[in-house]
Amino acid sequence: MMNSKLLRLLFAGWALMSAGILWAEGLPVTSKVVRDNCGSCHEADAQQRLSRISYARKTPEGWEETVKRMERIHGVQLSPTEAREIVQYLSDHQGLTASELDKISYALEQRDEPEQVPNEAVKAACATCHSYAKIAAQRRTKEEWFKLKDFLMAMFPTMVYQHRRIDWGATADQALAFFAEQFPLESPEWQKEKDQPAPGDATWLVVGSQRGKGEYVGTVTTKSLPDGARQVQTAITFADGSKTTGSGTGRWYGGYSWRGSSQWQDGKKAREVFHLSADGKIVKGRWFVFDHPEIGGDEVRYRVDGQPQIVAVFPKAIKRGAQNVQLKIYGANLPANAQVILGDGVKVVKVSESAADHITVQASVLPDSKIGRRDVTAGNALGKDLLGVYESVDYVRVFPDQAMARIGGDRIAKKFTQFEAHAFSNGADGKAGTPDDLDLGPVKATWQLSEESASPDDTDVKYVGNVDQNGLFTPAVEGPNPERFRSTNNAGDVWVEAKYAASPNAKPLTGRAFLLVSVPLYRQSLIP
Repeated sequence: MMNSKLLRLLFAGWALMSAGILWAEGLPVTSKVVRDNCGSCHEADAQQRLSRISYARKTPEGWEETVKRMERIHGVQLSPTEAREIVQYLSDHQGLTASELDKISYALEQRDEPEQVPNEAVKAACATCHSYAKIAAQRRTKEEWFKLKDFLMAMFPTMVYQHRRIDWGATADQALAFFAEQFPLESPEWQKEKDQPAPGDATWLVVGSQRGKGEYVGTVTTKSLPDGARQVQTAITFADGSKTTGSGTGRWYGGYSWRGSSQWQDGKKAREVFHLSADGKIVKGRWFVFDHPEIGGDEVRYRVDGQPQIVAVFPKAIKRGAQNVQLKIYGANLPANAQVILGDGVKVVKVSESAADHITVQASVLPDSKIGRRDVTAGNALGKDLLGVYESVDYVRVFPDQAMARIGGDRIAKKFTQFEAHAFSNGADGKAGTPDDLDLGPVKATWQLSEESASPDDTDVKYVGNVDQNGLFTPAVEGPNPERFRSTNNAGDVWVEAKYAASPNAKPLTGRAFLLVSVPLYRQSLIP
């Protein structure tokens, strides 16, 4: 029988080996500002790993939330500069890669998109309180994932009661096991993409769309500032020919995440959330108004690299048989006096302007020209599938096809919804709703609300709000309404309808979208 001293030695050796295995993962923290401000609570080891901190990766928003929680709950005292440097370092060294961000970018970009939660335990234990994307926007070791259970129970003790229909503790264990498997600290994407440097100063071609104003093109130019931020200058031209400019600042986090702010010519202030592709060639994302993230624009940005590029043609489609239609071709480094080719059955009648960033032509389409999209070329510059030829406007579709607005105006700001009507052609097969349908772009429609009848006496349309003739829905005020049955509030569900006639004698076409007008998001207003 082993003596007690030998047992203690064996146990100590086993413990050390176990600890070595446990702590084999982890990312070193070399930042002085992080170690000085966080190291008093988060203990460092010989490999410069800080407890808790070194075992997680997050988006810039995730790290910012962590820093604010440390200040709010634990009394950490940070200057704005220190807080910014901590978020910058952790996002740069312990952020998400392009491939990881691509799966959850919709949430960071404040897009209203339905989520598919891939696990029933997650759906029951987690997604009842917050989005799946909030969880999928972080990476942790298995040990760190399972610590979330205790953290949540400590911070929100009523949660077990609120989830009383399930055994929350056991269900949470199942959900956390799923997260530990799906979102480990060091993933294959991390190993492949973690060393991507942030893009240098550059000019980017912009192709975008702002609901209510239409599609646009332009340029974004960045210039480095001494503190690591970038100065930004933007100039855009809408499809209707109107122009605007903006300026601001922004930063790259972790090589892939752009966060910026800008002010536009009309005084509007916007936040920018964009993400770089894994190959470093394009940036996709969204800008939105600071106080109303539901109002904004979608953009794709292409790096200007000295090669000829074509990124857009306005208008994006012309009718078969049309004569002398003016087309504007937008790009960069377009060759002077280049031959312009618009594809089968489309003839360039005249080139009226030729510049490095745009070409204006007059074009005609043969009556028997093939319906569909075409490549556009100018010399050796190529734009794939940028010009469509159609026979007729066959239907109208409203974007978004389902949406949520929120009443407000008293304690909390209203949440608007901007709708937009697009004309569509059935395409070559003559059938609506098939892959060859042609989106002809935004059109000027007539807007109205109609009842979504959930019951015979449904009258939501009288109370939920109104839609203007530019497609902007403004919800009603929050709070009890004495005019409604039992003085209920002004929430409800309705249809938003757009009517459009392609010509004065054409029969109007109607498209519609479902709109849920819900109560204010009071929880958001309570978070300091």
